[in-house]
Amino acid sequence: MDRLNINQKAIAWLNSAKGISNKKIKNLIDYFNGSPEYIWENFESEKFNLSLLKPETISFLINTKNSFEERLLKSLSDEKASLVTIYDECYPKKLRDIYGAPAILYYKGTLDGIDNLSISIVGSRKATSYGKWAAEKFASELAALGVNIVSGLAAGIDSVAHRSALKSGAKTIGIIGCGIDIIYPKFNERLYSELEEKGGVVITEYPFGMQPMPNNFHDRNRIISGLSDGVLVIEAQEKSGTLITAGHAANQGKEIFAVPGNIDSLYSRGTNSLIRDGAKLTISVDDIIEEIPELRKKAAVKSKYMYFQEITDENEIKIINCLSSGSKTVHEIIEELRIDSGKVLSMLTMLEIKGAVIQITGSRFTLL
Repeated sequence: MDRLNINQKAIAWLNSAKGISNKKIKNLIDYFNGSPEYIWENFESEKFNLSLLKPETISFLINTKNSFEERLLKSLSDEKASLVTIYDECYPKKLRDIYGAPAILYYKGTLDGIDNLSISIVGSRKATSYGKWAAEKFASELAALGVNIVSGLAAGIDSVAHRSALKSGAKTIGIIGCGIDIIYPKFNERLYSELEEKGGVVITEYPFGMQPMPNNFHDRNRIISGLSDGVLVIEAQEKSGTLITAGHAANQGKEIFAVPGNIDSLYSRGTNSLIRDGAKLTISVDDIIEEIPELRKKAAVKSKYMYFQEITDENEIKIINCLSSGSKTVHEIIEELRIDSGKVLSMLTMLEIKGAVIQITGSRFTLL
């Protein structure tokens, strides 16, 4: 980024101060007439009225203000990162209306397609071989339908989900609980890079230098569920961050799916409890498809495409391609393809038998 707009500058400045949470940023914006610009211009004159901030926090902000933008732009440049605030047009639409929507996001990669159909896949860091197999299976099958895969870039299930999505050519979105300049866990450094290189994105609401503190991961889970149309839980202990993600999803009105596991396994107790409490028991991707209307449409198109691929007769393929733009009469098909009328009628009959086309009112043919 070459420069920051006033909203980005003001919110990032507040966000840089230790002790200022996302909630406090919102409260400060409300106090300053709903204007980040007004905060930037009038913070020092109002400092004695800001009881929600500690004196040391106020001092930090005042002392860093003059050089803040220059230093932040350098950090963004060094890390090849960008930022977006809730006031920016490219801020993810799915996050705008969730409770506690993050005021600012730092990211590496691209936000393109971030509001497309997405499923988050989350689970234990200490995943079993069964859990890893399930994560790879579901991530790959959802990716094949053009679904974004969202997770937390942690060890275990998260990493398998991201890698499977990348392998399938899908967009994958990693939400982290530390600064964008910090890789955690360190062994995932290559995975971070692959997300950026292959059209994915790494996102955080935390400022540069923020270490991966436990509470950060609890809070970041609302972003994982917020960016998703549904949350798939694969292996979780009874008290775990994974179940916190499921809780955020429930509060946000998102679909919750859970893969059942061995009742004697520590890592299946959380998922089995979710199923007992109303999550969708999920043993195949079809269980997810049937609950999400947009995904049902994608699956239907994919199914039709795969079916048509099995039709190998050159002229039948030409008729299918001709009808892909809409219904047509026999005469219109003949005119467009320049094929003998007898052959066209014969092929239409065969395609009707195969269930690929149907005749509708007005003596027109259309794809099923």
